[in-house]
Amino acid sequence: MARLTVRPPRGARRALIALLAAELAAPLACSPWSPKPPERLILIVIDTLRRDHLGVYGAPVPTPNIDALAARGQHFTNVVASFHQTTMSMGALFTGRTPSFEAGDARVLAWNGDSWCGLTRLALAPGSDPCIPPGVPTLAEALRSAGYWTIGVASNQFLYEPSGFSRGFDDWVQVDDRPPVAGSASRRRLANPHQSRTWHSVNRASVDALNRRPRDRFFLYLHYVDVHDYIFQKISYAQAVQEMDQGVGRLLAQLESVKLLENAVVVLVSDHGEQLGEMHNFPGEHPKSYGHYGNPSFQEQLRIPLIVSPARGGHPDRFLRSQDVFQLLLEIGGVKREPSQDTEPDELFVGEARYRTYRRGRWKSFLRRADGRHFLYDLEADPLERSDIGPKFPEVTAAHAERIEQLTRSLAAKGVPQRELSESERERLRALGYLD
Repeated sequence: MARLTVRPPRGARRALIALLAAELAAPLACSPWSPKPPERLILIVIDTLRRDHLGVYGAPVPTPNIDALAARGQHFTNVVASFHQTTMSMGALFTGRTPSFEAGDARVLAWNGDSWCGLTRLALAPGSDPCIPPGVPTLAEALRSAGYWTIGVASNQFLYEPSGFSRGFDDWVQVDDRPPVAGSASRRRLANPHQSRTWHSVNRASVDALNRRPRDRFFLYLHYVDVHDYIFQKISYAQAVQEMDQGVGRLLAQLESVKLLENAVVVLVSDHGEQLGEMHNFPGEHPKSYGHYGNPSFQEQLRIPLIVSPARGGHPDRFLRSQDVFQLLLEIGGVKREPSQDTEPDELFVGEARYRTYRRGRWKSFLRRADGRHFLYDLEADPLERSDIGPKFPEVTAAHAERIEQLTRSLAAKGVPQRELSESERERLRALGYLD
């Protein structure tokens, strides 16, 4: 049988060639998901890291190792923390759920080790369940069920047991000076916080844990606090970021030397940002605000970096929150799970002690609990959040106020026993510099 060849007109051929060339030149960030999950998934969390202090995000001082990681993959430009504090944002990242302190009727829960993951509403026994309730599936559990040997190395006391963050890890290491705790996972502790919880000890603990692994298919989670501890270390924030960059470089070099970056995906993210003296012309604001205490949560406390190498995860400009990073990690690991319906995918709700913060698209609201005053900002026209434009846009203010009230009700944990901080919880806060 003769073969029939149909040739398109010359102009159409040129158009087709141009189209194919454009497809081939399209950025890797827009490529479809790899059909096969990687053998190794590495999650690097750098506590308190602002994205604008990384070279890849435009920082004037380069961070060559993290920048090189981004160059081999992609960096996301519209990622925010789900909360301005570690346990809440990491609770979201580890469970895919929206954290909340809401107790109903615009009241908030007492802040303690039971509530500070923001998941009390999901507890089976409120007041006695750990910070991450037993009935809430975790990232490590899901990846372990997918065949990964799960390793966690944490250096932030907020994440230590009995909080529940270790659930699902086959090997869990806590970098501090307290004795081991009982549990199903192998849990080890290293000595001397501040001095021994630097990237040097985290990297050593990670290498030791990798040497204990029974197989090459693994998920490795590392949590660094070097940037968080810049005041303890008596250096500037920028210097702490550069020091941490060296630590990331050293870790990746060690992994590469033993071929553990082959068929691996590395995800680098932060739990929240840091305020470094920015001014917002906000009523009652301290002349120079530092730290990550929120109330309200300005953008420098919420904007975080997200780097995935090699590139995975869709368009780099799409809006992502900490709970969406959970979903991203599951997808990379080949785990299929429907996202939580706590909130809409394009909105952020931060229920703080004195404010309820809400963002959708370019609009961001602060609703003060004490007197109900509502502040509205346009993040595109006013990225520094200095001009309250609520009176000019009453329809946006009203829509936000209505949605805030809906979320206040739906995310509330009601009937929870109130209690003060325990001495062990106070010890954690002192170790992290939050109590004298």
